Amino acid sequence: MFSIFFLLFVAVQGQWNTDPKHCEVCVKVIADIHASVKQLHNKKSLPHIESLIDAYCSKTNKKAGPRERKLCYYIQPVKRMISTPLSFGADAKAVCKKLERASAEVCTVKYPIQATEKTPLLYEKMRVRHLKQVLRDRGVACRGCVDKRQYIQKCKETEHLQYEM
Repeated sequence: MFSIFFLLFVAVQGQWNTDPKHCEVCVKVIADIHASVKQLHNKKSLPHIESLIDAYCSKTNKKAGPRERKLCYYIQPVKRMISTPLSFGADAKAVCKKLERASAEVCTVKYPIQATEKTPLLYEKMRVRHLKQVLRDRGVACRGCVDKRQYIQKCKETEHLQYEM
């Protein structure tokens, strides 16, 4: 039983160290909130920090895009878990690590994979789930695709769609 928890812990820790995009939306949102906390007169006040979280997650905030609002859906109920470490001065990555331990959905929110004509995507080096994400972002379904080779082919066929948007 203990070994299962240990392996899960090691897997989560390894993901933080190897994948720079792991939990990227959470880190951005918490960093924005942390920047607002630094401007507060009383940086230790939990109600003030929680009101900053509410202000960031409000519908009137122009900085928050669709991914940030989706993350707000997950962090609104656990504001106290965010405000406490922020009041101690913890950085955004540490707060997101703590949130991920409590609720793994926090790190499932990701930004879409972007490519430009100058920096095309290297499909052969991507994982299948990322290839599926690229196709989803383009609004293309790959019906009948079973292996990576077919997903790569479909991505190459629909490459013109990413530059039209």
